[in-house]
Amino acid sequence: MKKALLVLSFLSICSFGTYPKQSIGPSALEELRGIHHNQRLAQGIFTWRPNLQLQVERPFSEIEKTGYLLFHSDTYYNTDIIKDALASNLPAGVKLIVYTDQPSLVSRLRNHYEPLAGKSNVEVLGLTYRATDRAIWARDNTPLPVLLKDTTNSQKWGAIDAVYYGGDEPDSALASFFHVGLGKNPYQFEGGNFVTDPKGNCVIVNKLPTAEIPDSVFTEVYGCRQVVRLKHVAGIGHADERVKFINSTTVLTDTQNYVPQLSALGYEVRVLPSPQGGRYRTYVNSLSIENKIFVPIFNEENDDEALAVYKSFGLDVIPLDTEEISDNGNGSIHCITMTYPQMELSDLKNLLFR
Repeated sequence: MKKALLVLSFLSICSFGTYPKQSIGPSALEELRGIHHNQRLAQGIFTWRPNLQLQVERPFSEIEKTGYLLFHSDTYYNTDIIKDALASNLPAGVKLIVYTDQPSLVSRLRNHYEPLAGKSNVEVLGLTYRATDRAIWARDNTPLPVLLKDTTNSQKWGAIDAVYYGGDEPDSALASFFHVGLGKNPYQFEGGNFVTDPKGNCVIVNKLPTAEIPDSVFTEVYGCRQVVRLKHVAGIGHADERVKFINSTTVLTDTQNYVPQLSALGYEVRVLPSPQGGRYRTYVNSLSIENKIFVPIFNEENDDEALAVYKSFGLDVIPLDTEEISDNGNGSIHCITMTYPQMELSDLKNLLFR
């Protein structure tokens, strides 16, 4: 109770972002530009050179050991409540990294999040880069972690950064700050449209402009062993709206048409209910951090059924009301966060923020 009161007291005095009046997804023109960009790349009209120094084994999976939770400082669409709950419920050994495009907010952000997550568990980074309201989508615009090939039998991590349609990419600012390089995917691609298991099975929704990206980019750049393309049937068209690897044997979806493709991977497929209201609402867009899972709810009758499915796996289930962001911002908990594997903080900084 004391922690809950502490969260509420901070909510009353802290706000770290302006409030958009409408959805901040891509416009029709931006989508056309993305399609054109990816088509020209695939057709060889202009070329790119991969980072040959980055030998990738496979992508990092959310159900593996987590070391860091990262999100942007913006808190509109009631995401201040979501982010405070995340900070207050981090599992032991997981650190919080908050980054902002307004360096003047660093001290205020630190004063806000340290009492929630613990002083030694919080790192706040003030960066200078071109950002808009879309900066909140950390899953889409920050680099995706990958396991590198290593002959010493130890885990070494890298990261792959793609082109983001919104231009809100903190990687260049972080790059100049920490002076370390990233692997590059030159295609326009949103990280929310990428979910993977520890075996290297990668699932994407085959919407445009993602449909223009060859499978070879996912296998050679991200290290995917298999690329599963799902038809875009609802929502934004991101895989993290529709598919959730929950453990080594089970995957969740709310789309019955996806069951055969997911079953072919060797998983038991459990079907979650769909919320009744709002075209962008989904219970699948949850966030796994160790034994805890943060699940979106919408104050409607299907909430309990969805939570029961998650609880059946023995996880510590933390429900969070995401009605406002889902209905207005077209996203949820997974969309506004990014997780990275366990490593030294200096290594993560060198990896991501160079």
